[in-house]
Amino acid sequence: MRASKSFYPLLLLISWTGLVAGGTFVLLQTTVRQDLARKYSTIQGKIVRSAVGRGAYIRRGVEIEYSYTVNGIIYTGHRYRYDDHNAVLEWDETVEDNPRGSMQTVYYDPKNPADSLLEPGVDGCDLLLLLFTLPMNVLTFVFWRATISRWREESQLPPAAGVKILNQPESIRIRLAEVSPLAAAFYGMAGAAFIAAFPVVAAGGFEPTLHLMTLTWAFVAATGVLAGLWRAIRNSSGIYDLCLDKSVQTVTLPRIAGRRRPLTIARSEISGVSLQKRVSKGPSGKHFSFLPALNRGGLAADMESIELITWGWSEKKARVFSEWLSQELGVKFQGVQEEKPECVAKG
Repeated sequence: MRASKSFYPLLLLISWTGLVAGGTFVLLQTTVRQDLARKYSTIQGKIVRSAVGRGAYIRRGVEIEYSYTVNGIIYTGHRYRYDDHNAVLEWDETVEDNPRGSMQTVYYDPKNPADSLLEPGVDGCDLLLLLFTLPMNVLTFVFWRATISRWREESQLPPAAGVKILNQPESIRIRLAEVSPLAAAFYGMAGAAFIAAFPVVAAGGFEPTLHLMTLTWAFVAATGVLAGLWRAIRNSSGIYDLCLDKSVQTVTLPRIAGRRRPLTIARSEISGVSLQKRVSKGPSGKHFSFLPALNRGGLAADMESIELITWGWSEKKARVFSEWLSQELGVKFQGVQEEKPECVAKG
């Protein structure tokens, strides 16, 4: 039953990945080939056929044919660009600019003269299409990362569930940062690409200038670099670390889980460690996640649960970490508890 529940989401993810990866590969391949074609040799060729293609129901792409001679051998070309069926290519205008019987410059690969085209070089549309694919590729990366993390969690987890532990002379720092610098860079680029697409299309339509798209991609790349650096600096600063101070016997909670500033409490106030069970409702039904929390106070009626993270983990990861933390603090692991609105610590 458990296997069947994971089979269909995995099949959907594989199908989605195939579509995104296949489309991205084709775009990258044609863009690279278009750029390399700028260095091809040239010769005059004669247009034999030039028309807008026809699919099953609608007109589609450019169908062109031309003949040219290289080293005494006559070749026939059928390519205007490497993406003749690009939906934003001006098919009618292309046909008008290359009428039957006209002489046009043919670009051919000197190592393979049969490989030819009439319009080399990358244009703004090529870079715009790649811009559209970036958020989808990052989303696919996020899905696979979550899936792989779940697979790993189903196997034997290391101590503290793999959370980074920094042992220092006077304290133990537990790094609870929930976003890595690399992930932040990807998210920053995806967000910048999504936001930039709207003004780019508004300003230049689906055929923006190469200059505009170069500036846009520079903005996207810079946003990713800055987001990654910003997250790396914040992660290394320790503001997301749970700090167990050995000298003064205090615990300092990081600035996450609703806290605007670190919260320091005495170890003597901690009565146990628990898992707060969070229930989220979505289109596919209820989703459960688990958040490690410190229980403060001795009596059940007066007990306050202070969550340590913002987003929930799997039950296994949260349990392994919570059991490790309870041993480190010398308190009891108090099991799973239903999350209450007041669980989020005030900071």
